[in-house]
Amino acid sequence: MREDRFEYDIQKRARAGTAATFRVAVSAYILYLAWNILRGVRDGSSTIPTWIGWLAAILFTAAAVAFIIYAWRTWRRDLEAARLPAAEEEGTEQKEDPEDDV
Repeated sequence: MREDRFEYDIQKRARAGTAATFRVAVSAYILYLAWNILRGVRDGSSTIPTWIGWLAAILFTAAAVAFIIYAWRTWRRDLEAARLPAAEEEGTEQKEDPEDDV
């Protein structure tokens, strides 16, 4: 077991995971579009010129890869923001009611 586990805010962590999942799904769809464009150009069933089809497929693939990188970085940043602060010292207890000082 790893001893450097962190505790996270459950809602923020879930939101980060959901957003990352949707971003990866969008990237997969963009890759699917690039593949369909390229397949149409290779089969000859496309009405666009071959060079434009290849250019579009390359651009779509580049956009999908860039979006996956963005999703990964955003997920890591959101996960870091969801991390709960660690206790200062192990033996110290935090007060639960701030009005106890009064």
